[in-house]
Amino acid sequence: MSRMLIGTWLIVCSVLAGQGSKEVILVTGSDGVVEMVDPATLETLGRIRLNFAHGACGLNGVAASSDGSIVYIEGPMPLQPNVCCSLYSIDLATLKMRVVASGPGSPSRDSLIFSDGLVYPAPAFKTSGMISDIRNSQLLVSPDGRWLFAIRSYRRPAVAVYDLVRGQTVGELTPVGLEGDWWPSGTWYGERFYFHASTSDGASRVWTVLPGAKELGEGVIVERFGQSPGCAGPQSRRIVAAAGNIFIYELFGFKGDRRIDCAGIVPGGAWMIDPQTGRLITQVAPDVHFTSLIRDRAQSTLYALAASGALLKIGARDGQILKSRTLGPGFLRLAVVPLRRVPTGDVEAMQ
Repeated sequence: MSRMLIGTWLIVCSVLAGQGSKEVILVTGSDGVVEMVDPATLETLGRIRLNFAHGACGLNGVAASSDGSIVYIEGPMPLQPNVCCSLYSIDLATLKMRVVASGPGSPSRDSLIFSDGLVYPAPAFKTSGMISDIRNSQLLVSPDGRWLFAIRSYRRPAVAVYDLVRGQTVGELTPVGLEGDWWPSGTWYGERFYFHASTSDGASRVWTVLPGAKELGEGVIVERFGQSPGCAGPQSRRIVAAAGNIFIYELFGFKGDRRIDCAGIVPGGAWMIDPQTGRLITQVAPDVHFTSLIRDRAQSTLYALAASGALLKIGARDGQILKSRTLGPGFLRLAVVPLRRVPTGDVEAMQ
């Protein structure tokens, strides 16, 4: 496959995923089950049970192939089931499961692009020289399939930019004036990319990036939020865009959850922000501590997992909770994806 065709190929995959497919919420966690949920009603459509060894670690990630035919999960290492993570694929037509790659950052993952819950094959990257650069980065493909932005956090936050149509490395964008440890995240919305970086003391900045940008600059300082007397500051924050609004939220439910060592009340929820001024506009679900907050494929609605085990549907225009249901504790990973087949009832993957 010519590297000049990568971008076109990604667009075709996205179109194919929309033909004859159904949008589904995938939820996974510690019990070794992939829950398939209807985005409209939040009712369970089906479950895929995975027969890992007793005492195995849970599922640490979930995604789907760009054509909607395969579900991917991050699960226990085959020879060390108490250690995470190997990458498994489940063919939805046969329910056959196999190991496709070893741990994150390993060479066996070099032919795959993980972006916003979708997995794209990328064999042409092997000849374009991009693989070694994007390993261990958060990858985000633009909605038109033209650009790949790779977010790096090692040593300093940065965004590496790749032109997928030309198969070229465009360059690297590095924020100005950041000292100490800053933790980055990013999100596409239309033709714009929003880059965010934060520190454990509550400071954060946001950048609005166009694909042709040559530099990032110092960014816009975001108003502080999430402070609690006598408690450490937010440990990890993420950014997501939907319905024309930009949201920043703190991650809970994982290692480093600051509620564990805090005697006070730690605020939850997400904040809608103005990316041009850094002003906080509206707080969303302040009593909910999110483990994940993502958007649907149309970029119009938000879906969230809470550390309490709740699944929520949130209107991205006004931040109102539209629906909620209790899944139970242990669910940590969430994706909204188009699937060509949706198993009904309880089924088992076959190894």
